[in-house]
Amino acid sequence: MRVIASGTFDHLHDGHRLFISTAIEKGYALIGLTVDAMTEDKEYAGLIQPYEVRKAAIIEWLALEGYEHGTHYEILPISTPIGFACDMERCDAILVTEENEEMVEGINRCRALRGLAPLRTERCGLLRDRRGKISSTRIRSSI
Repeated sequence: MRVIASGTFDHLHDGHRLFISTAIEKGYALIGLTVDAMTEDKEYAGLIQPYEVRKAAIIEWLALEGYEHGTHYEILPISTPIGFACDMERCDAILVTEENEEMVEGINRCRALRGLAPLRTERCGLLRDRRGKISSTRIRSSI
């Protein structure tokens, strides 16, 4: 199964690691990584790592976990919230959290208009600590 798992993945943290590893455990992961232009309106945007730094961090961590680019996953740039999910034929599912699950219905409508099969929804829980949800925004706020 080919699974889409997209995000900004800024300051790679345990929540990201859970999300990406869940995608790989379910099949071949198509990791959508937001391009720099998509990060400009986020909180603490000036502290968001550049695309190439975020991509390198994912590749380095996955290599340490024994996952190979091209064998277990690939990283694709995305420049819209939907990314390549509407257009890519060779995918079966999309991994979501409670924060973005509502996007799947619109993605599948878009796919139907293009004559593509709907994506199955796979879910991943959010990782929390004593201060709440682990997030890049929270990390950037403390830099």
